[in-house]
Order: sequence, then structure tokens, then C-alpha cells
Amino acid sequence: MASFFVVFEGLDGSGKGEMLCRLQHYLFCKDRRFRVLATREPTYGTYGLKIRELLQKDADPLRNAEVLLGLYVRDRKEHLAAVIEPFLSSAKGDDVNIVLCDRYYHSTIAFQTSQGIAMQKTIDANSRFRKPDLTLILDVPSGIALQRIERSRSGKEKFEQKEFMEQLRKHYLMLKEKLAENIVIIDASPEKDTVFAFVQKEADKALAGITA
Repeated sequence: MASFFVVFEGLDGSGKGEMLCRLQHYLFCKDRRFRVLATREPTYGTYGLKIRELLQKDADPLRNAEVLLGLYVRDRKEHLAAVIEPFLSSAKGDDVNIVLCDRYYHSTIAFQTSQGIAMQKTIDANSRFRKPDLTLILDVPSGIALQRIERSRSGKEKFEQKEFMEQLRKHYLMLKEKLAENIVIIDASPEKDTVFAFVQKEADKALAGITA
């Protein structure tokens, strides 16, 4: 029995959700031993709902940074205790339990740093949480991300402003050096099949040591 924890990160419009769904299907078909759970943050738990409510009400991307940092940390603690850890630890026999998560503490570090909090403070606030086995940062320029957002839905959310997203992208790209983790940055600008080929390659490589 084994476990594997994968996180997808990036700007809104980077294609995180699409790539997560594709990887979930790929892993499900690849090996009968794989049991795959898809989840996301913020959750729909007590603190996750407070985050969602705040993001809907507040249009200024720089407001409520400290409040959001605290809420995200509490939401993550609940998420790990109620969903992620129980699933990862429940593998039996030759099962490999895999969690795919759309956003995790890397988002908190990047977003709240972009809001003006010192990056090290956001890192320290999340330092006790389980580290992923693989984090995939899907990187796209803010202009491309905004074009995709505009095509997919009407209206922009709190953080979907070009200047803020440029800062956000910069802070995401800093994480590979700032965090001692297995972080891979993937160019998510090309068409979906090309991007997923890289996602699949990185997942296969990371899983090789577990399933050998």
C-alpha cells in the first residue's frame, strides 16, 4: 500500500481544473491499483465558505490579506484532517491512494504575498502542513489567462486584474526556489493536449518510484 499527493497550481485561466480532470482519468485507466480522489481549496467547509463569501463581496485585490491568510490556514487544517489525510492513509494491500488537489498552500503563499504580506510569513503560516509529492505549477502570462477567463465566463473575480495577476505569476515562479519540494513549472500556454503530455510525463516520473 502506498500514497501519492499531487497539487495543481497557477493563475485562474491556466487550465488547472482541466489538467486535473485529465490526470484523474488517465490514472484511473492506467493501473487497477490506483484509487484517485480529486479535491480543491478553498473547500466548502466552515472556513472555505467564509473565504468564498469574502471573495465574492470584495472587489479590491489588496484588501483583507491577513483575514484571508488566517481563513485559508484554518480551511486547510480542516481539509487535511477530514479529507486528504484519511484517504491517503486508507490504502490497503497493493492499492496506491492518490489525491489530486486544485490549489493548496502554494496558492496562499502566492496570493497573500501578492496582497502585501511578507512571503516568509505566508510560508511560515503553512510550514506544518503535509508537503505534496508533486506540485505542478501551470504557468501562463496574465494576458493569456485573462483572455481564457473572458471566453469561459462573464465577469471577473477579486484577484482577476492584470497588474495583480502579473505579481501573482511572479510569486508563483519564485516558489520552486523558496520551497524545498518537488515543484515542476509547466508552460500552460500551448493547446491542451500538449500541456497534458507534460503533466502526464511528470506524474509518471514521480509515480515510478512508488509503483516499481
